Amino acid sequence: MRRREQARAEQARRDAAHAAAQEQAERERAAVVAAEAVRQALPCQDCGRARAAGLCEVCDHRRQTETLMGEAGLLAAAGSADLADPGSVAAVTTAVRTAIGNSIAAAWQEFLRITDVAMLEANPEAARDAYAFTVLQTAQQAVQEYQDNALAVLGRTEEAEAEARRAYKAEQGRRWYKHNPTGADAVAAATKAAEAARERTAEYLLAVRLQQLRGQAAARTETAAPAPQTDRLPEPAARVLGGDTARAVMA
Repeated sequence: MRRREQARAEQARRDAAHAAAQEQAERERAAVVAAEAVRQALPCQDCGRARAAGLCEVCDHRRQTETLMGEAGLLAAAGSADLADPGSVAAVTTAVRTAIGNSIAAAWQEFLRITDVAMLEANPEAARDAYAFTVLQTAQQAVQEYQDNALAVLGRTEEAEAEARRAYKAEQGRRWYKHNPTGADAVAAATKAAEAARERTAEYLLAVRLQQLRGQAAARTETAAPAPQTDRLPEPAARVLGGDTARAVMA
């Protein structure tokens, strides 16, 4: 009887603890739901659009695009600019921004060619959303292209060439190729090792140069005022949707 009483008491304690835990979980879920409702009701920090959870999708795309355009400029500078010359770096990054802007304009015109322009004219908000997404996609593609270009350029540097030669000779010197270091199998393996070494060196050089560029950019940011939004991103305000009577897509 004593053991049964102890078991019942223990079960009652477990039930009470479980009930308390469930109640706490319910309170926490309710708090999360309430906080999310408050967040969803916040206007966009950038454009003021109502109920945008603090940042609407269009402005979020614009922020991401600005970051990507900056990254593309750094990648291009890392591959071709004289990092010791601020003018050289600035010229490359400016050229990249111009090139991406041209690509954005071309991508937008291509989008208009395959979409229902009348629908966009009737719904300016949808037009803004579509433009922001097009801009983001173009910037993402540009970053990948500039990264590939930078790696290709750095892969042709003397450092990369030297690493490739060392890897080639090292592979040829392995014991299973020593009997015929110029045979087809040995040459193929040595070539593969050399290319891998070249790629690793290019990636290392790119990382080092990007770190240097970011450090320089951070130093300039500390002493320079932030650029206005209109100077940082291509805006669709002056880009018409279609023919002569089409309305502009307003930012």
